[in-house]
Formats: sequence, C-alpha cells, structure tokens
Amino acid sequence: MFHRRAQTICQTVSCLGAQKIMPATLAAHLDTALAMERCDAPEAALRAYEAALAEAPGLAEAHFNRANLLRRLGRHTDALGGYNRALALRPRWAAAHINRGALLSEAGSAAEAVASYRKAARLEPRNQMAWANLGNALNTLGRHTPAILALRAALRLAPAAAIAHFNLGNALTSAGRRAEAAQCFLTALRIEPGFARAAVNLSARLRELGAPEAALQAADLAVHALPDLPQAHLAQACVHYDLGRFTEAETCLRRALALQPGWAVALANLGLVRAAAGRPADALCAYNDAISVDPGNAQARFGRATCLLSLGDFARGWAEFAARSAMPDAQSRGFTQPVWRGETAPGRTLLIHAEQGLGDTLQFVRFAPRAAALSGARMLLEVQPELVRLLRCLPGIHQIVPRGELLPRFDLHVPMLDLAGIFVPSPEALVPAAPYIAADKKLVAERRLAAAGGALRVGLVWAGQSRPGQPHAHAMDRRRSVGLTEFAPLAPLCRAGALKLFSLQHGPQASQLDAPPEGLVITDAMAGVSDFADTAAIVAQLDLVIGVDTSTVHLAAAMGRKTWLLSRADACWRWMHGRTNSPWYPTMTLFRQDAPGDWSGVIARVVVRLLGGVH
Repeated sequence: MFHRRAQTICQTVSCLGAQKIMPATLAAHLDTALAMERCDAPEAALRAYEAALAEAPGLAEAHFNRANLLRRLGRHTDALGGYNRALALRPRWAAAHINRGALLSEAGSAAEAVASYRKAARLEPRNQMAWANLGNALNTLGRHTPAILALRAALRLAPAAAIAHFNLGNALTSAGRRAEAAQCFLTALRIEPGFARAAVNLSARLRELGAPEAALQAADLAVHALPDLPQAHLAQACVHYDLGRFTEAETCLRRALALQPGWAVALANLGLVRAAAGRPADALCAYNDAISVDPGNAQARFGRATCLLSLGDFARGWAEFAARSAMPDAQSRGFTQPVWRGETAPGRTLLIHAEQGLGDTLQFVRFAPRAAALSGARMLLEVQPELVRLLRCLPGIHQIVPRGELLPRFDLHVPMLDLAGIFVPSPEALVPAAPYIAADKKLVAERRLAAAGGALRVGLVWAGQSRPGQPHAHAMDRRRSVGLTEFAPLAPLCRAGALKLFSLQHGPQASQLDAPPEGLVITDAMAGVSDFADTAAIVAQLDLVIGVDTSTVHLAAAMGRKTWLLSRADACWRWMHGRTNSPWYPTMTLFRQDAPGDWSGVIARVVVRLLGGVH
C-alpha cells in the first residue's frame, strides 16, 4: 500500500543537506527493499530498509514503507514506531496518518485511530479513504451518527464505489436504520454485482425487514458470486431456517463448516436447526462443539439450555439458562443490588422483574408467591402494564409496578425466569399445578358472553405478535401463526350448533374476522378489551380455548381452563420434546404439527377430538 519507486519517493531528501541527488547506495537499498517485497522476502526487505535508514535516518518515506511492511507482518508495535517517526518528519502527510489509523484499528485502539483519521481528513478533505476509515472507526466505537456523516462524506467523493455504499450500509445497520442499510447494500450490488459481502449483509437486513424470500435471493447471489465464502452459506441457512426448511438449512451449514471447520457461529446455528427439526440430542452435540471452540458463545449456551429443558433435564438446563442475558436482544437492567438466590431475607425488599414476553411472565409469575413465602421479604413485582390489574390476584405481593415506571427502593432483585431454577429442579416438581390466576368477578359480570344455547363455548386465537427487527422471533411468529381460514373445518360443527366460537385474537391479525371462512360463525369477544384482566374475564366463561403459542393460551392454562395448544413443528422448549401434555399446565393438551407448515393436519385432529367430546 502506498509504495512508490525509490527513484520518485526520494528525489530530494532534506536530511542530506545540500546534496540534491540521492546517493547511489541509498537508491540501491530502497530498490532492493521494494524488489524483496515483490518477491515475498520480507526479512530481506526489512534489512534493506534498515540499511537505507542507517544512511538516511531522516528519510520519512523509508520509515513509512518499512512500517507498512512491519504492519503486514503483524509487528504492530514496531510498525507504530515507524509511522510515528515518519510523521515526526512529515507531520502533514495524510497517507501516513491513514495507515497509522489502520494499524491502530487492527490493534483494537479505535479511539486513537479516529484521531489519526481526523487529522488525515483535515489535511486532505477530498481524501475518500480518510473519511471512509474515519466512519468505520467511529462505527466501531458505537458513535453511529458521526460515523454515518463521515461515510456520507466518503460516498460523495466516490459515489460509484461499491465499498462506499457497503460501509455506509454497515453504519446504518448499527444505528438500527435497516431499510436504509438494505438500500445501500442493494446499490453496492448494482455497482458491483459480484460483491458477495454486500449480498450477505443485504440478506440479513431483508430477514430483519420480514422479507425472507428476497433475503434468500440475496444469499443465493452471495453463494453464486463467491462459493468459497462461508458467510454466504450461513446466510442461506438462516433464511431457510426462517422459512421452516430445516433440512436445507442444515445442508447450507455443513457447506459453511466444510469451508471453515470449527466455526462456532455456524455450529451454534446447526444446533438451532437440529433442535427445530425435532432432534434435540443432535442439537446438543452441535452446541457442545460450538462451546468447545468458543466457551463464551451465548447463542450456543442458551441453545444448549433450551435443549436440556426440552428433554426434561431441568437441573442442568436452568443452570445454563442464565446465558439468555448475553443474547443480542437481551436488555440488561443494570441493577446494582444483589441477585436473590433463594435465601431468607426478612425485613428486606425483593424485586421480581418480568423479562421477555407476556407469555413468559404469565408462565413464571406462579413462583412469585413462593418467593415471597421463602424469602420473608417485602415483595415488589414489576410486570408489563397489560398484566398489572390481572396479577393483583396473586397473594404475598405488596406492590405491582408497571414496567417503565419508576421503581421504589429495593434491596434484592431477581429476573422472573430465574425463579424456575430455584423452585423446579425437575419436571415432577411442577405436578400438580393448581390454577394460580383468577378473573375478577366484577369484570366477568360486566363482560357476560351471549348465551350459547347448549353449544360448547370455544375461544380461538390464531396469531402471535410479529416482531420485525428480531429475525429469529419474527421468523418464529411466521411459523407459529395460522390464518383464520385454516379453521374452516370447524364450520360444520358451528352449523350443527355444537360450537359457539369467540375470537380472543387481538392486534392486526384480528382483521381476518372481516372475511371468515364460509359457515364459520365467530363472535369478536375482544371489543373494548384494554388489558389481560379484561381478557381473563372472557376466558373464565369459556369451556375451551384453542390457540397457537401465545400469551392468551398461557393465560387460559394458568386459569385452569381447558386449553388446546396448536404447536408448530419446532415447538418451544417449554412444551418439551415429544409430549402431548404439559407439566406446566395440567389442563393443556398439545396438538403438534407433523411437518413444518402442516396446519391442516393439526386442525383435522382438533375436529376429531371435538367430535369425540372435550375431556
């Protein structure tokens, strides 16, 4: 980088005084150094540079070229000294500031690198590399807004450079501006159709934007452009996983691992895919391999935890489950108070705080009264605002705080899902589990459902909450949710007067009620519902709730109502491997897909069960 022939870089050497022509021996040393570099003889090149500098220690260009060579050899300390000497001789040399910054970036000193790049940009405002490197370094430091400004400056100087659009796309991604980032990667590909890394990043952004089919096209393009790029095959695997094509995903991961054996990221994803395909033992092998390579890999550790839990190994599973706090979408509360681990704490205040989704809170809040009894502490419970009224029925809780509001003073805290590790060392410890959530009788009276005329009152919920921006959660929701049209086989039972259906669906998917399948008469019971206390008042009047894996199903089961869970093939770990019932909820029955996407088979079994009577 930045090499010049010795005859041109050293035409005048200030340190040689009045001598205007480079001595022949000095020129020979520099020629030899450059020739040795071209011949891949770095040690010989270094000796030649040192001979040149012994003769002309004030020759900045020789210090610079020697530093470049040392940097390529990984001798960062020596290289930094060389750049510093070159800049002491030529302080306004932008190229030396840039290369010094690149060295510091490689050494993990991004803040110092930023200072070097800024000097280069001030010295040469039209130096595209100075602005590009500055933007990349700022992005590494998490300073996304100035990074984007610097990268836009680089782009203005080189609008036809694919790498400029690529770098800006990376910074926009870091700033959470995924749609803009995707457009940058797309532009980079239009300029340079074989830019495989841009295609990989475009695929990831399209996944996050909820466009898996387009994401697969981008991943395919990356593989076609650069078949030896492991990240391209990983990108393909991720999209196949999103689409529920677990066999194809595993094939792609095996290709990635053949190119980069022992790649922990690919091994962790292999575990994820195998678990989704209903092979938890094989998934454990992949997770273990990933952890052996990278012990701190949070995805592998969390995946191993969920595999162990799905197999009923609660003792080891809960111990590993703490890895969830290191997952990319985890939100650390940053509390300085100690974590409660099951000890007695009379006279102190214990905060139990909800984490993850509404369903998780409804499942694990059962342990809050037990924590209050065991600790002897004054109990604070922080939950999602939608659950505050509902959970006032729990005993032993002194105060419930909506998440997002100011917390009162407390002495100890515990994430809610940690309570399972304290109270249920085995699945057997969950049996029998009595209903622990009850509807408010006044609300039940206010929300009285229409008479059923002897028909079975059945609540339906068919879709979960879509979470664009969280590719894994968003893809999971696509696989767990079902269209209302799939329930058309229930129509004959409605016409026969055997069923009276009530919709418990909320959110955008409730609009499907505007065009239900022919003959499927379903009443929207959610009009005016403001929170889960209202929903519980409706559920309390039903004979059966049928639904996909959502918080509403957790609510019904926690209330002890008869609950039929329609589970995707890659069922959540909490429903455990190969079971049709749940130790978490005695009144729940699971109807699992036989194959990914096969809801018709699930609904057919539901109809058969309804015809045989609910019991």
